[in-house]
Amino acid sequence: MDSVQKGAEIKNFTEGNLTSHLVKFAIPVLLSHFMMILLNTVDMIVVGQKLGESGTSSVSIGGSVAMFLNAFIGGFSSATQVIIAIMIGTGRHKQISKFISTVCGFVFVIAIASIFIMLPFTDLMLDLLNTPCEAYEGAYEYALICIFGIIPIYFYHIISAIFRGLGDSKHPFIFISVACGLNIVLDVAFVLWLNMGVGGAAIATVIAQLVSVVLSFTVFAKKKDAFGLTIKIKDFYSWDKGELSKYIKLAIPMAINNSAIQIAGMVINSLTNDFGVTVSAFAGIRANIATTVDLILGSVAAAGAMIIGQNLAAGKLKRVNGTLIRIGVITLSASAMLIVLFLICPVSIFGIFTKENSVLELVYQYLPILIFSLVNAGIRPVTRALIDGSGNKRINLIAALIDAIVARIGLAIIFGVLLEWGYMGYWFGTTLAELVPILIGVAFYFISVKKILRKYSMKKEL
Repeated sequence: MDSVQKGAEIKNFTEGNLTSHLVKFAIPVLLSHFMMILLNTVDMIVVGQKLGESGTSSVSIGGSVAMFLNAFIGGFSSATQVIIAIMIGTGRHKQISKFISTVCGFVFVIAIASIFIMLPFTDLMLDLLNTPCEAYEGAYEYALICIFGIIPIYFYHIISAIFRGLGDSKHPFIFISVACGLNIVLDVAFVLWLNMGVGGAAIATVIAQLVSVVLSFTVFAKKKDAFGLTIKIKDFYSWDKGELSKYIKLAIPMAINNSAIQIAGMVINSLTNDFGVTVSAFAGIRANIATTVDLILGSVAAAGAMIIGQNLAAGKLKRVNGTLIRIGVITLSASAMLIVLFLICPVSIFGIFTKENSVLELVYQYLPILIFSLVNAGIRPVTRALIDGSGNKRINLIAALIDAIVARIGLAIIFGVLLEWGYMGYWFGTTLAELVPILIGVAFYFISVKKILRKYSMKKEL
């Protein structure tokens, strides 16, 4: 028995009660996502209350650049988590240390490259988003600061993914809680007291995430022995080429998946921004609410993906099926509660982000689309957990291209332009496209899951 198994804190989800595993792992992930929601929305709330709809629009558009960066690195962090889960499921504990150091070193290089790639195109991105004149300066300032803050943004995602991959979802919650609390304090100080405007909100977010990353690395350094890991400084630049190759082959499709969906959202925002600052401000609030719902329900999918990844690798189909059923029960129940909440007090919820009556007048017009989207949001985590947990690079890429490029943009143009529904048509087309990854996930289950189980079984026999 190797040292990792002797009292190590790595969690094994291939045995024990599935419901207990899912709930215990998902609750800290949910709380982490909730804190991430606060981290992302507090800028919009504070700036919106201080500067009105132009400030809301600035944070919305400038923040879309930050959301793109988060989506991109989210693919790498998901791949990190899944590969560690598969390593645990197949009993390859000794390779985890080298894999983690390789990932961290590689992501640092990716972060530096991202800064140099993104900086020259900031103006172009804002032009492509049809940023209203009233919001342009603030949006540019917000986006630029977020780009310079790429390194802490990226590493928060990666170190949290490593902890979760090892079965520890509690510490990522602590890290993001610290960031969120600090961000709120700094937002109030920079925006309300020092009148630093939109740029102050962006600086507050970057500082908060930097502090969170320093804390996360400090804790990881202290806990690596408990996880049975042996990592030296030289391992961060002396990479395992074999593990890196496997990682890139899974991470790139996942990053493309996340990025393509985000790009589709930016295209839709660009189309809606043509309707002026009021619609642009509402679009930002709408996107923020959609992101909030996705993060809340996505926490169950993230927890489920971990359990599914381990059990697929261990060849335990019944536990995979049991996990999928439990995910569906939880997320559909949550979706139903959200629908009731929005039906009862939609204006009050949207009013958290703005005081402008012109923006709030759009709420009831959008409400039927929102309800449809919430139904989709309750189903989507089931197929998302399956696809992510499988570690299948091809299905992630296929889902991304069909979902984002073909369905979201295509359907938005059909309803918004061809059928002349305007901005509501763009939002309805996007919502209708959410059915695509659900259908892809169902097809993937019936066509590929048993093949994956056979693949891991054959490897064990060898």
